[in-house]
Amino acid sequence: MKILEEIKKLCLSRYNLFVMGVQVAIYVLLVSIWSLVIMLLEHDVKAAKESMCVNSFVLFLLLIVFMVNFYLLVPYLFEAKNKTKHWAFWIINLLFITLWNHHIFSIYNEDMPNAPIRVGFYQFGVMWMILNYTMVVAAIFVRYYIRHNILRRQLREEKQKMTEAELAWLKNQLNPHFLFNTLNNISSLTQTSPNNAKKAIEQLSELLRYALYETQPKEVSLNGEIAFIKNYINLMRIRYGSNVEIKSQFVIHNSQLLIAPLVFLTPVENAFKHGISANKPSFVHISITEDNGKIVFLCENSNYPKNDTDKSGKGIGLENMYRRLELIYPERYNIEQQITAEVYHLKIIIKP
Repeated sequence: MKILEEIKKLCLSRYNLFVMGVQVAIYVLLVSIWSLVIMLLEHDVKAAKESMCVNSFVLFLLLIVFMVNFYLLVPYLFEAKNKTKHWAFWIINLLFITLWNHHIFSIYNEDMPNAPIRVGFYQFGVMWMILNYTMVVAAIFVRYYIRHNILRRQLREEKQKMTEAELAWLKNQLNPHFLFNTLNNISSLTQTSPNNAKKAIEQLSELLRYALYETQPKEVSLNGEIAFIKNYINLMRIRYGSNVEIKSQFVIHNSQLLIAPLVFLTPVENAFKHGISANKPSFVHISITEDNGKIVFLCENSNYPKNDTDKSGKGIGLENMYRRLELIYPERYNIEQQITAEVYHLKIIIKP
C-alpha cells in the first residue's frame, strides 16, 4: 500500500505531470512526422496506413519502457545506494522488456520463413533489445540531468538566502555603529554648546528616521541617500563650526538612479572621525556625482588617525562596506584608496 501511495504521489505531482506531458508530446510529434513522411512517399494508401499503425505501436512500446524506468525503476532502484537494488534494476528491466515486447517478437517470428537458422529473427531480437535498453539509459540520463538542475537551483537559492542574511547582518551593524559615533559627537556639544547640542539632537532624529525606516528595501533612491548624507554633514557642521573646512558637492542628473542604502555612510563617518584635529588645520571634502550612468563617490580629508585609547568606536566600518559592495555589486564597483601622511583619499565607482 505504501509503495502504491508513493507511486500515486509521484505521478500526480505537478512537475511530473509536466514532464509526462512533454514525453507524450515528443511521442506524438515523432508519430506525426513519420506519418507525414509515409503519406508523402508511399503511394499505396493501405500500405501507408499499416506503416503508420506499426510505427505508432513500436514507438508506444519504447515510450512505455522509458516512462516505467523514468518514474519507477530508476528512482526506486537505480538511484538507491544499494548494490542489491542496482542488480535488481537490470534484472527487472530484462524481464519487463522481454515480457512487454513478447507480442512484437511473436509477430516477427510468425512472419519469418520456417528455416533451421533464422539469422534475421535473432538480429531483429538483438537490435530491438538494444533499442529498448537505449530507452532505459535515456531515462537514467534524463533523470540525472533533471536532478542535477534541481540541485543547482537549490544551491543557488541557498546561496542567495545566505547572501541576503549576511547583507541584513552587515546592514544591521551600521545602525548601532552610526548611532554610537553620532552620540559621541553630540556628547561633546552638551558641555561646550548646549544650544548646538539641542539642534544636533533634532538633526539626529531625522537621520535615525531615515536609517531605521527608509532603508528597508534592497535599493533606495540615490537622491534620498544624498539627502541623508547632507543631513549628516550639516550635523557635523554644528559640532565643528568654522574651525574645519567642510565642502560637499552632489551632481546627479538621473533622478531614477538607485543604490544600496547607507553604502557611503562609513567613509563619511570616518572622514570626520579621522580627518579632524583639535589643534591643526583640517578639511573634509565629499562629493557624489554621476558619470555615464556610474555613481562616483569621492572623499578627501586631512589624515589624523585616532590612537588606540580613543573611545569613539572602531573597527567594523570599512570592512563592512567592502563586503557589502562585493555582495551587492560583484564586478560592478571599483575602489581607489590613497593614504599619505596628511591626506586620505577614497574613490568609489559603482555601476548600478
